[in-house]
Amino acid sequence: MRVVVSSALAAAAVYAILHGIGDLKTHLALYLAGHAILLVLMLCAWRAVAAGGPVHFRVMFAAAVVFRLIAATGVPSLSDDVYRYVWDGRVQAAGHHPYKLPPADPAFSDLRDADVHPRINHPGIPTIYPPLAEMLFAALGSAKLGVTGFKIVFALIDVGVILALLRLLRALHLPRDRVVLYAWNPLAVIEIAGSGHIEPLGVLLVVLALVAIVEGKAAWAGAALGGAIQAKLLPLLLVPGFARRMKAPALLAMLAVVVVTTAPYAVQGPWFGGGVFAYAHRWEHGAVLFAAVRGFFEWADTGPHLKVAIAWVQSRWGGNESGLWDALYRMVWPQELARVTVALLAIGWAVAQSLRPRLDAAHEARLVLGGAILLAPTLHPWYVLWVLPIAAAQAAGGWLLFGALVPLQYLAGAGDVPWSIRLAILLPSLAWMIRDALLRFRR
Repeated sequence: MRVVVSSALAAAAVYAILHGIGDLKTHLALYLAGHAILLVLMLCAWRAVAAGGPVHFRVMFAAAVVFRLIAATGVPSLSDDVYRYVWDGRVQAAGHHPYKLPPADPAFSDLRDADVHPRINHPGIPTIYPPLAEMLFAALGSAKLGVTGFKIVFALIDVGVILALLRLLRALHLPRDRVVLYAWNPLAVIEIAGSGHIEPLGVLLVVLALVAIVEGKAAWAGAALGGAIQAKLLPLLLVPGFARRMKAPALLAMLAVVVVTTAPYAVQGPWFGGGVFAYAHRWEHGAVLFAAVRGFFEWADTGPHLKVAIAWVQSRWGGNESGLWDALYRMVWPQELARVTVALLAIGWAVAQSLRPRLDAAHEARLVLGGAILLAPTLHPWYVLWVLPIAAAQAAGGWLLFGALVPLQYLAGAGDVPWSIRLAILLPSLAWMIRDALLRFRR
């Protein structure tokens, strides 16, 4: 018990220090040192909880809640996404459609203030968040919650992720002490409670969908997956694997959740935010495999060569419709071609995992979501949260190491992440993942 209590007190002190220093970006050395200390304390607590009894477990869980409440009361500094969430909630509370206009539009001049509006990222672009996330923003905005209120709610949802992970561990007959690897993980605490990211809403629903699949409750699994998709679009890649395990009623439940959550927005205007297109075509940060794919296409100088090939095909079989051909011409340049390539690779990877009959649902979800994250043009530290609970359940060292190292991205500041940092994050983690895969193959 002494180890758990002392580790909890030490971790709470570190979170209090990080809370007190304010802007973590201006104190990166202290933040990363604190992150490393918190990881060591997490491993100490894991070992103690594994060897201890129910009281050890209860103390660990209570400490995890306290960590999140400490972080949630601080000012977000590593990311400004939460200000967009608060704005979207305010817009809806005022009776406006969140997908119609960007924050910079003059129609919203009466909603602007000196605290939230100036801190919104990309104010000229409409929101990118799916309907279920927007519904949560609307509810919190109607309750007149500000940034701290949003963060506390997200922190409490993250506590729900911990509870759902416990249920998943029980369903999979895995040691419940592994929950410590998520409950005390500083990446989860800082990025959710500290920075106020919406990820726990979708992650919670993904974990609940996995629980339902394992427990044979297919309809509940379908409904939960539908909700996860409407929280963020990434879980769409899980549909092939879930479809293999579910019958028609469960798939209809998934579709019903998507339709019901989309309908309130669709009947009044756009059913999704136009910012999704900007995100898909322009965003790039910390990319790993995508950067290599784009570099290959730049080396091959695909634009001029493929443009000639398309012109030749169009001259022989093209019709009067120019829209399709114009789209093809735009797509052959390295940047666009790389985005299409990694998207197809992610879809192909997801389908390939769904065709592996002996792969359990949780392992498949980790492979699918993890592969998509590594392929994506944008890889922010909080994206790893989609894999982290499943990696904790399976004690997947490669992904846990990736989550431990990914905050090094913040050393890049406002610019893109240098290759030295990208490789320092990727190579040790990837080596561990490959090692684990080879060990499973030999069994």
